[in-house]
Amino acid sequence: MRLELYIAGVSQANLLDWTLQLSKDAQAVGIEVAHFPIQETPEVLRRKLPVVLDELCSIPEHRVEFCAAEIERLGPFAYTNYLSRMDRDWNVSLYFPLKGAIFLPFDETTLSRRVAHLYYQEGPSDKVYHLYLAESSTGTCYAVISRYGRRDGSLQQTQKTFDSRLAAAEKEWNRLHGDKLQKGYQLGHPTPPQQLTLALSF
Repeated sequence: MRLELYIAGVSQANLLDWTLQLSKDAQAVGIEVAHFPIQETPEVLRRKLPVVLDELCSIPEHRVEFCAAEIERLGPFAYTNYLSRMDRDWNVSLYFPLKGAIFLPFDETTLSRRVAHLYYQEGPSDKVYHLYLAESSTGTCYAVISRYGRRDGSLQQTQKTFDSRLAAAEKEWNRLHGDKLQKGYQLGHPTPPQQLTLALSF
């Protein structure tokens, strides 16, 4: 089983310090960790990792690979280290290749196939809109989640659940995403606290 952590905009020194400690911690619990600089072009990465690039809103420069036989042991270890990077304002995304989805930063059992962080600023208006096509790690439930409001203010949240109907969830996500782009919203990258406050009901 494999999970991959993609990283953008982090200094080489900070990354090396972290990966050295990470390797020691992983070895102690029987998890393999390897660090790779990314060699692929942005065009190749866009085809291979669209949801990662949408979450990062930039091109990743490094990949850290976590491997273990059981996801029950691997998931919590990788997820804990993922959150520890967000707490330090690293631009990171934890990817599950088997599902083609990223882990969301508020629940280790929840994945997302699509993500959009949208911003609108004109005159006194300064708004944010975070949009997720989420799924339970078991693949039995899908949801389209929106969080929106003034930038740096408290955000409202709406969620529409689709049980096992992925196609219906994708259609709703596409509708909301297209509507915001038509209204002039632009893609951006949120701060970690904005991501971490999202709550789910499944």
